[in-house]
Amino acid sequence: MSHRCEMKEIRTEITLETPVERIWELLSDCKLYPQWNPLFQRATGRMNAGEQLELVVNLPEIGPFVVRPKMLTVEPQSRFCWQHTLLFAGLFTWKYCTELEILAPHRLKFIQRSEFGGILGPLFNLGMGASVRAGLAQMNEAIRRWGEKGNIQCLRC
Repeated sequence: MSHRCEMKEIRTEITLETPVERIWELLSDCKLYPQWNPLFQRATGRMNAGEQLELVVNLPEIGPFVVRPKMLTVEPQSRFCWQHTLLFAGLFTWKYCTELEILAPHRLKFIQRSEFGGILGPLFNLGMGASVRAGLAQMNEAIRRWGEKGNIQCLRC
């Protein structure tokens, strides 16, 4: 009998009225995160598969903490995934993915997925699941505010 610890997915989505290029720029440029992203307040590193990031995560009711995930996949203007591992993968993993699904030329669906796995995964899901869900919802609203705003070049001013 196998006792695998299955990951439970927390998923959110929001429809945005904006070109995919604008949202991809917000998501893929780590230097912009402090200006718009309430969930991942600071990100350093490069968004390339195999690279390691350092993220300051700010979950509602938990407060800021640092994770150092490895980028698993990056498909420009489509999706990216990273995974944070605590000590070793069998103990705890947090996998986070975003997807941009184009619905029309200036309309897309922004999807976020978070999964906790490993032996401690169910405990993290139980203890942090509601905060992760709230943080993803805050990020959805922030990306709507900034992404539908028009010219995001003002973020670089």
